[in-house]
Amino acid sequence: MRTPRPARRHRQRECGADPRGRRGTGADIGSLSTFVTDMRLMTASGETLDLDAKRTPGLFQAARVSLGALGIVTETTLAARPLYKLKRRTWVAPVEEMLEAAPELWAKYRNFEFYYTPYSGMTIGIVNDETDEPETPEPVNEDDDGLRQLQQLQDWLGWAPSARRWVIQTIFGGIEPETRIDYSHKTLSSERNVRFNEMEYHLPREAGPQALREIIAAIEDNNVEVFFPIEFRTTAPDDIWLSPFYGRESCSIAVHRFHEEDYTPYFSLIEPIFRKHDGRPHWGKLNTLKAADFAGLYPKWRDFLEVRAELDPEGRFLNPYLRDILQSG
Repeated sequence: MRTPRPARRHRQRECGADPRGRRGTGADIGSLSTFVTDMRLMTASGETLDLDAKRTPGLFQAARVSLGALGIVTETTLAARPLYKLKRRTWVAPVEEMLEAAPELWAKYRNFEFYYTPYSGMTIGIVNDETDEPETPEPVNEDDDGLRQLQQLQDWLGWAPSARRWVIQTIFGGIEPETRIDYSHKTLSSERNVRFNEMEYHLPREAGPQALREIIAAIEDNNVEVFFPIEFRTTAPDDIWLSPFYGRESCSIAVHRFHEEDYTPYFSLIEPIFRKHDGRPHWGKLNTLKAADFAGLYPKWRDFLEVRAELDPEGRFLNPYLRDILQSG
């Protein structure tokens, strides 16, 4: 059996625009939206507005994560940097060991994240730092095969969690630490071909380890049928009004459900834990929050509603979801 190496999606970018506030992973690295330095916005009336932090500070901070509700971004300028290489180290550790070490790891390394495999007690940790060392050969991507094999273990041993744990721990015990050096766009990205539904919340960083412990307990005490690993990452604070990282050092925890399975019972079990720890949901993923919930989570929520109403009074840019949370709030 192949154990899935966590799939690398290219989240740690220094260029690109994202109205949803997509995050990377790095205690001192902000979300994708923090790299936007200026933009041109076309409003519902056809007027074009040139926005940046100096000339239009409030409107700029509203527009950098706007959910598409303020208008159409026709031009944007992003902070970029020359091509660089990363040295990536991957290793296996028990979940409590990883959680205890997490504050030291996110402070020490440029990027730190880990994945917990349900019913295993084990995590796969990943750290990255910049380097000038020569590149190493690119490994074969076996992530999809590993996920399918974890699904088989769920099907075969879902009735016996202790046996399932023993098998997974035996497999993890044979995994040696791995080091890879390559350019960042290669070390931080890969294809992901197993479809899923996802719920991800961004929590105050200090609350993350305890929240994950509670999530693991909820899954395993209730014998939830799930095989996708749980993701844990960190992101720097920012001052963007609707950014999930507004005003606080954050960690992100994501849970997944295979696309052919009903995600509702699983996500309904986990979401109250996210809410308990003052989590803010990822704007592009599943959640059940309403306008009043967002108003309590975002200090600049009312300010954003005022800007939206001024720029698009007829709600031309509102789809049913945005109309529900932005006009009823």
